[in-house]
Amino acid sequence: MSVLGLLVPLAVLGLIVWAVVGVTRRGGDPFTLATATALYARVMFIAGVLMSLIGIGIILKAAFGFINPAYSYYAAVAISQLCPPNAACPPPEQMDFYTQQRSQDLVLGITLVVIGVLVAGVHFFLGRAVARMPGGAPGWITRGTLLGLTVVTAVVGIPSAAMGLYLVLSYFIVGNSLQNQQPWGESLGLGIAFVPAWIYVMWRLVVDLRRPHMGATTSV
Repeated sequence: MSVLGLLVPLAVLGLIVWAVVGVTRRGGDPFTLATATALYARVMFIAGVLMSLIGIGIILKAAFGFINPAYSYYAAVAISQLCPPNAACPPPEQMDFYTQQRSQDLVLGITLVVIGVLVAGVHFFLGRAVARMPGGAPGWITRGTLLGLTVVTAVVGIPSAAMGLYLVLSYFIVGNSLQNQQPWGESLGLGIAFVPAWIYVMWRLVVDLRRPHMGATTSV
């Protein structure tokens, strides 16, 4: 989850920059209550999309774990080392470690996807509703939404895909042992979830920038 740890500081920094750009370079657009509502709706839309993508990545991690637990999880070998000498200690497999981890990830992933879709959907329609009001769809908000999504999906997707590919190759070429465990399900799952989303929003951003802005040029 180290790559995901970058999202919080990146989101805070991006929101500050977004607000500064909106205040200083509105291009004559009025700043109304509809403008503030539109900004809120777009920020929450991005949060919902990211939550859904993270949930998809976790579900994929669990799915890889169902194929082979070693693809996504570390072996619970350290548990037996905690037992006192000459004492009966159950082997790790009897503690159902993998089943518990996969079940927790599956429940977490589904929860994130459901809540993320609901959050994104509600705020998508809120943004569409205020777009018809004066100041409800300035370019710095509508295009900023696509730019923000492009940045955050790239920050997570590209490093995750690169790390996932490296770990997959290392796993199958070098091998996987108890002393050198390198599960790749999480990184590859996030890469599969985020990279297509990054390509799509980047394409949408390029298309939108090629035409002059006339109000709400995008449905995002």
